[in-house]
Amino acid sequence: MEDTQKVIKHFYDELFEQNLKTVFTDKTPEEMVSSAVDSEGWFSWKPIHGTLDISSYRDIERKFHVAFPKSFIEWHKLYFFLDCDCSLVRLPHSSPAEPLQEIIDNLDNDIAQELILLKIYPFGQEGNDTGPLVFDGRSSINDNEFPIRIYDYDYNGGLEGLSEIIFSSFLKLLECITYFLEEVKTRKIHEIIPDFFTIDPDGAGKTGIDYWLGWITMAKENDELFGNQ
Repeated sequence: MEDTQKVIKHFYDELFEQNLKTVFTDKTPEEMVSSAVDSEGWFSWKPIHGTLDISSYRDIERKFHVAFPKSFIEWHKLYFFLDCDCSLVRLPHSSPAEPLQEIIDNLDNDIAQELILLKIYPFGQEGNDTGPLVFDGRSSINDNEFPIRIYDYDYNGGLEGLSEIIFSSFLKLLECITYFLEEVKTRKIHEIIPDFFTIDPDGAGKTGIDYWLGWITMAKENDELFGNQ
């Protein structure tokens, strides 16, 4: 568990060093606002420590007939945070006004319901808007530390839309994305992603290679066309 907490803490340390901005709404908690709201509605936010316990997540598991990895629950309940767009993936944020709403939204739709029947559990979004990140719960594993795949919305709930495993576990996702957030300050995206193969040799570096090679190709093309990463 100590290693789990270390990985989670490292992720948040890096996330919270980013430019933390989002759009102000009537549900924005005052205690998380750290700047004036600009003319377009954007403001800087700051995290606060979470207050949820595991029972809140168990209630969702029972309601939607899903199972969450222990590491995912530990990660999500540590802080309240208003955005978690990490470019390559978008993970569910948590506001004290609606702490579990994004997790619920990922499960409370027609495609998610079809996938849940197959023990495929949506929990986030892929960075190119292909579809949700999903935990593959079809095989039993200790602490529900399921491998992670992507589901392509175009397939409307059929298993043909399921990608290969792109991360071997949620902790490996966190390790790779933490590394990405660190390195993208000084390196190009297409230079960083190949290191995922070493960080997660059983997922990104195995069945996930073709998926990540696609990201590398796209990032190179964007860099050549637009001078972007």
